[in-house]
Order: sequence, then C-alpha cells, then structure tokens
Amino acid sequence: MIQYTRWKRIFSVIMVVLLFAGGLLYCDRLLVNKQSRKKYEQFFNTDKEFDVLFLGSSHVINGVSPLDLFHDYGITSYNLSMHGNYVKSGYFLLKESLEMMERKGRCLPKAVVLDIYADGESVSSLHNAWDSFPLWETKKEMAGELAGHEEYMRMIIPFLMYHSRWNELDENDFRIKANRFYGVELRYGVSYPGKEIITDAGDKKEIDEGKLFYMDKIKKLCESNGILLVLINIPYSYNPDWQREANSFYAYARENGLCYVNYMNEETGIDFDIDFFDQGHLNPAGMRIMTRKLGELLRKLGVKDQREEQCSEEWEMEYEEFFAYQAEQLKGITQGKIYLMSLYNPGLASVIQVKKEALEDVQILKLIERLRDEGNQVLIVGDGEKILASDGKPGEYDIYCTVYKKDTMEKPLDSRGFVNG
Repeated sequence: MIQYTRWKRIFSVIMVVLLFAGGLLYCDRLLVNKQSRKKYEQFFNTDKEFDVLFLGSSHVINGVSPLDLFHDYGITSYNLSMHGNYVKSGYFLLKESLEMMERKGRCLPKAVVLDIYADGESVSSLHNAWDSFPLWETKKEMAGELAGHEEYMRMIIPFLMYHSRWNELDENDFRIKANRFYGVELRYGVSYPGKEIITDAGDKKEIDEGKLFYMDKIKKLCESNGILLVLINIPYSYNPDWQREANSFYAYARENGLCYVNYMNEETGIDFDIDFFDQGHLNPAGMRIMTRKLGELLRKLGVKDQREEQCSEEWEMEYEEFFAYQAEQLKGITQGKIYLMSLYNPGLASVIQVKKEALEDVQILKLIERLRDEGNQVLIVGDGEKILASDGKPGEYDIYCTVYKKDTMEKPLDSRGFVNG
C-alpha cells in the first residue's frame, strides 16, 4: 500500500509537470509575435525543391515574386527575406535554412540571391524573423552575435518577450494566415520618389566593415555548399549614403569573383513615379518588373527552366491562385492611381475611360500610357463629356475601368469609377 501511494504521488508530480510544460508551450505559441510563423510556415512544411533562395529585407519581400518567376522563367524559388533583416541576419537565415533542408533530405539550392542593402538589425526585427525557428545551434549563435547580452535570453525563449501580450490578442493570433505565395508580400500604393536618386556608379561611399564581415561569411557558406552567390541592389529613393555604399560593391564583387548587379544603375523599366508603394518599396507593378529582370539574369547564369518538368503543374496551379488573389484585391481599392497600377498584370485586360484633364497628373498619365502600351483599350473623354459606367449611364467620374481576365473576356472581373484626388 505504501509503495502504491508513493508511485501515485510520483505519477501525480509528473502529470503536473507535464501539464505545466504543455500550458507554457501553448501560451508561448499563442502569445508570440506571429510574423515569423506567417512568413516561414510554408517553407518549413513544403517538400518542394528550390533552385534559388532570395535573401534581404523588405525591399526583396516586396520586390521578388517566386510564382511570377516560375510562370515566366520556370525557376523554382523561395523568398526568405524579412522586414528589417539585412546582411548580418541574412547570413544566419541562410545557414539555418540550408541546415534545415539537409535535415529533411531536401536538395540545396543552385543559387542564392542576396540584396546588399543593409541597416542595423533591431531586436524587434530579429524577432520578426526568428521567433518561429527551432532552437538549433545557429539560432543561438545568431542571438549571441546580433541580439546582445541583455536580449539574448528573450531571443532564445520568446515567451520572456511576449508573456504580457495577452491583452493584445486578436483573431489573427488564433487563426494564423500563413504566407502561401513563397514569401512575397504585395504593398498597394503609388508614391513619388525621394529627392536624391544615385545612378552614377562612380558616386561611392566605403562599405561598413561589419557588413563586409558577414558578406564574407555568406560567400564562404555558399562556396562550401557549391552554391552560386549573386549580389543585387533593388532600387529605392531614400538614404543616398546607402545608395553610394551600394556602388562600392562593384569592387567587392570583382575582388571575390561574384556576380553583382546594382539595379539603381541599370535600365530596368522601373519608373520611380509609379512603381513604388513608398520611397523604398516596390508596389506590385514594380515587383513584376524587378522579378522579370532577375529571371533574365538567373537564366543567363545557368539556372534551368523547369516548366517542362513534373513539378510544373503544381507551380502553375499556385500561380493561378496568386493571380486570383490579385484580381480579388481590385475590389477593395478605392483610389484611382492604385487601381490603374494594379491593372499592370499580364493576366488582365481592361477598357479604361479617362477624362483628358485627368492626364495632367503625371502619375495618371504614365499609368495610362503603360497600360495602353500593354494592349489595354484606352478611351480619352473630352472636356464637357461624361464617362459612361458599365450600365451605360453617365457618371461623374474622372476614370472608369472595366477589367477582364485576358483569356476569357466574357464577364468583367470588376468595374469601377474614380474621381481624381
């Protein structure tokens, strides 16, 4: 009887410990910042092979679309970039991702494309990227080098950071909407550029030594795994000193036998007046142009076209889902310029009526001219005339668009009128 009572107590203690640990684990998953999980859950769970991994900050998140890249060039890829995570964090993200792929028996990528834009990583930005990663050695190494002594434990045990967040919880904490488009995010907006855009490759500023240290580590990591490293700089129009620093990477790339393309100094077709959400981030139209240029570059570098391979059917099906998502976004747009920007999509065809006086706005003029060049029908309505809505009735609009899916053209996807300003 005494022996039975003793084991019963031991069992009770074990159950209490397990229940406490389980509750702590549940609270940790519930309270933790969901940015990392939303971003990387698809990468963690997929069994797909990727020929290319993209690394960088929000410039890359909003600048490179893996589904467009496959549809147009047959290149399989994942966009691992995260807001506020630059070259230093990029090294650890790449290292951890390669180790994770090896643990799961997946093939390593043929190429890594790294955007060299870099500021200093804040602790909150590191949490955005790393909170969903398991506690392997690389995560501990990252926390030790980048988070600092005071923040180390909160990087290792996120619950210490978020334990008081219970009163901020909302539906998104209980129903995680993971990114299903291979890491890309779309920002809908049309913004004028900043005052200074550096396009002279000779206008330089010395590269930060800390950045170079981690650049070298990325280079060695890629070399040791037989991965082609490609450096890029996606256009933006703020922080001119960082633009000047980007020009110094030409010499770094030559010295290290790397491919580097600073798209600030290239003819890409990106228009600073209409292809940006804000002064630093491309909108979906700019993203499409940037993705096209990277597709051309990667094909020249030998990354193969897989559109005839067995994997292509699933990629194309997911591309159609991505297209449907973008088409659905049209219905929520309330500003004419953003709507016109969103029509720059190879799967869409549109009939656009625009008042002549509205074309005095430089952005509207450029957006309309691009759409007309792409084969969309544009009707200029003269002074004193009325624009006709889809029901045939005249309306007080400056712009009216009727949008179709290009391969059907039977029933409009959307019809919308706008008053400029």
